Amino acid sequence: MSPELLTPQQLADELANIGKGPITAEQAARFKADLKELVRRGAASVPAIQTLLQQNFDESFGDVKGGDQLGYSGLRSSLIDALNQIGGPTAQSALVDTMNSTAVPAELLQIAQDLDKQAPGQYNDEIVSNAQATLAMASAGQLGTNAEVGPAFRTMQNFGSANTTSDAANSDPVDFYNAVQLANMPNGQGLSSLLQMQQDSTGTSQTIATDMIAQMAGQNDDALNALAQLAQNGQISQNEWMQLAPILGGAQYQMNSAGTDYTVGSPNLTQDQINQRIQMLNTFMSFVPQGTGGYKALQQEVSTLGGQMGK
Repeated sequence: MSPELLTPQQLADELANIGKGPITAEQAARFKADLKELVRRGAASVPAIQTLLQQNFDESFGDVKGGDQLGYSGLRSSLIDALNQIGGPTAQSALVDTMNSTAVPAELLQIAQDLDKQAPGQYNDEIVSNAQATLAMASAGQLGTNAEVGPAFRTMQNFGSANTTSDAANSDPVDFYNAVQLANMPNGQGLSSLLQMQQDSTGTSQTIATDMIAQMAGQNDDALNALAQLAQNGQISQNEWMQLAPILGGAQYQMNSAGTDYTVGSPNLTQDQINQRIQMLNTFMSFVPQGTGGYKALQQEVSTLGGQMGK
């Protein structure tokens, strides 16, 4: 039967059954057509999508032959994306309900990004609260031993408002932009100024100086030694380690050509550079108590970089 003739619930049921066996090209085309039809019907589809999400089961398409044809890692990811495409108050409410009931870090990050696109800043408190709860569950071993918690750390970094890099850009823009420019000067010329800024500042200005020293540490031995000294002296908090981990893993802050805004990117690292960063992260893990959020954040970056080896 054509997707246009099915009810939203029937469309959702068809989607839920797609992962039960090898997926053919015809099945993949039907899956995409069903999903497109759900999105086309807008708010009328939300109850059916939400009902399926509330069942708290997932089909991992990566584990199924032919699953790469579907364009999503799993069923829940496709349903969340459908809610994002539908948009509007009803879909936003469903996204919030799903966020409040999930403990899957990758899912949390996906929903947080979708909500922020639709209503910038409106849901930050709920997003951060859920990220904190997810990390607490991970620390207590409630997510299993192999849970990928990196997305939860990134959620905290992207949407947290207390002493984060994004907060520094908003509350101390002059210091922030200066620090980013200093970190990107050739041959490490800005390091001495960043060290002075770190020593003489407090709050977000000190945080961004430490962040930029960490950014330089992957390419500059003096910056690496300076960051190690800060770690040895206990001058880096657990929350800051969670923030530093992606930077030590390769995230780079840069100013745009006009010098009026910044971007965050991850350069393509060579195998030698990946090895160097893994060694650096392992060194800093020795300064952080095992089991803490900071330790897990550093550990996650090691795991992520390790997955890039040989590619």
